Amino acid sequence: MSAYLIPQRVQQELLQPNFAQLQRPVTGGLSGAKIWECHSPHGNVALRKWPSSHPTPSRLAQIHLAMQLARQAGHMFVPRLFSSRDGLSAVSDGESLWELTQWMPGQADYRDQPSDSRLQSAMGALASLHNAWADAGATQAPSPTVLQRIELLKGWLLRKRTLSRIDTAYANQVSLVEETTRQLERRGPSLLNQLESIAAPRVTLHFVMRDIWSDHILFVDEHVSGIIDYGAGRHDEPATDVARLLASLVPTDMQRWRHGWRCYQSVNATVDLRRVEILDQAANLLGALQWLQWLVIEKREFETPVEILVARWQSFLARLVLSHY
Repeated sequence: MSAYLIPQRVQQELLQPNFAQLQRPVTGGLSGAKIWECHSPHGNVALRKWPSSHPTPSRLAQIHLAMQLARQAGHMFVPRLFSSRDGLSAVSDGESLWELTQWMPGQADYRDQPSDSRLQSAMGALASLHNAWADAGATQAPSPTVLQRIELLKGWLLRKRTLSRIDTAYANQVSLVEETTRQLERRGPSLLNQLESIAAPRVTLHFVMRDIWSDHILFVDEHVSGIIDYGAGRHDEPATDVARLLASLVPTDMQRWRHGWRCYQSVNATVDLRRVEILDQAANLLGALQWLQWLVIEKREFETPVEILVARWQSFLARLVLSHY
């Protein structure tokens, strides 16, 4: 593959010192990142170009530090970072940041091949990451995620009467707008009260991933071989990760959801189940509203086919109805 898409500085400062040769481009998902798989003497590696707007250099430095701390704690399912010629973990081309990491083995195929042992491995891996990050430096404060979701939900509740008048680009989105509006009216006030009930207490905060889901968990056989994509990570409440991953791995089977929770708790008993449940329900409602915002109000365009995006919207609504703790 031609290297013409890679800035010369990135080639000289990051690829050449690590003897990395481009092999193929791969999708970067919805984040806007671009990724290339490369050959190197260290095994295959991933060259990532971050979007120009995210993350900032200081945020990426925090993310890389968290990854390095996890590997130092023995968690080899976290990708290794390769340094630039100057010993840095990222290189800027003047607009975007670039990094080079280990290409992790395995497949993100939990949805196709679910099992209790895989669920246990995934939740145990997340719990062990949280333990490592807490040991590296935890603080006590109100949850940023809870405070943010309170403000988001208040904003949507103020707008709920206008949602029924929104024009949709696709006929099949009409029913989704209607159902999302009904769920906001039916569940929004109660969820707001629940979020406000857990907003004041100080909880343990440390680095968390915030966007950990099935596509970011790689498996070889029944064991987690890699956890990838730390770009949304920040100092926050670990219950956000637990709710996010459980909702992704077991979206509709609440018996297995509880099994997954027990697997997490057996490794990390510091997270409060009630907070996970409230954050899960808030994420379902706000997730549906976010897709309404992106696809209908803003009419954003994504590289992912719209049918897949609509399916994600539908999945949030389905979990609102099916989740019974």
